[in-house]
Amino acid sequence: MKHKKIFFFIGTTAELIKLIPLIKEMNKRSLRFMIITSGQNDVQFEEFADSIKNSDIVYAVTPKSKDSCLLLFFLWAVRAFISLLIGMRDAFHGLNKSNSIFIVHGDTISSVIGSFIAKIYGLKLVHIESGLRSFNFFEPFPEEMSRYIISFLADVHCCPNEWAMKNLQNKGGKKLNTYQNTLIEIYLNAIKKRSIHPLVTTLKENNKKYFVLVVHRQEHVVFGKKKMVEVISKVLDIVPSNFYCVFLAHDLSNSFIKLLSQVLPLEISKRIIRISRLPYVDFIHLFENSEFVITDGGSNQEELYYMGKPCLLLRNVTERIEGLGQNVVLSKNNIGIIEEFINNYHKFQRRKISLRKRPSEIIVNFL
Repeated sequence: MKHKKIFFFIGTTAELIKLIPLIKEMNKRSLRFMIITSGQNDVQFEEFADSIKNSDIVYAVTPKSKDSCLLLFFLWAVRAFISLLIGMRDAFHGLNKSNSIFIVHGDTISSVIGSFIAKIYGLKLVHIESGLRSFNFFEPFPEEMSRYIISFLADVHCCPNEWAMKNLQNKGGKKLNTYQNTLIEIYLNAIKKRSIHPLVTTLKENNKKYFVLVVHRQEHVVFGKKKMVEVISKVLDIVPSNFYCVFLAHDLSNSFIKLLSQVLPLEISKRIIRISRLPYVDFIHLFENSEFVITDGGSNQEELYYMGKPCLLLRNVTERIEGLGQNVVLSKNNIGIIEEFINNYHKFQRRKISLRKRPSEIIVNFL
């Protein structure tokens, strides 16, 4: 592997977070690699500066503006693909599956773009967090479709469990069971550190009871905005009046929050604390200190499974099995299910999950 050209293709900060354990493992073994970013989002490399300080980072295109317009997103995708196809020609010259490793992660459109680029140039395509399935192309959208496409292209599928392996039994390429997701490594590292964020520390020191709310998926804040406003309004009405709601507002959530604020009673609005994206350590401690979390995020489902925290997942289906039937409850937009969870959230508390084997070590050993 020391004589192979290694590329990480990254489009979002969420992908970078889950790839950091792999990057650290390669650094530990003095393996050189290049990080290519698609420009899908403005990746927060500075948050993990110590892990990537000696890495070559190439920007395919300028990060796209935070806009929910599908036309602009499509134009970015076309531009990114063409820029990579032409701009990386010299870097990929002379490479093939025997002397290259091109790593993509998860389910973003960037990962799909990177996968096609790898196939066009004949590079060995490695898919991290492979085999997850909701079996519904419309939820999560377009992530489920992205994973499905990549599964036909990948030469190596790195699967977080046996269930994910079985989902790929009819697909080509080598399958590797990493037993857990690389996310558990970065999570365990973050939970050992101390948060110094003012809000996180204030809530903890003052023993404030709160829950965290995350609503950011396109099918909720763009396409199904009105329905989700009804659901969240009901949630906030059910939650005890002495609980604060810490609303983690993503870029796509702005119009949703504006609509929500128009229908909420003033006494409920006063209990909502809106906060933007947090550095990962602060984010994890915000979850850890909460009473419970209500989210539509798949990665959040995993993180909450690791910490055994009660989680109401604002989904009809999920692409992950972690925590289902234990600490994680699928809401299915059913008010009865939502009310049952909120009124009895303590019964969904579970023990913390420990690290079985380091997925990053398993992957690098295999490669």
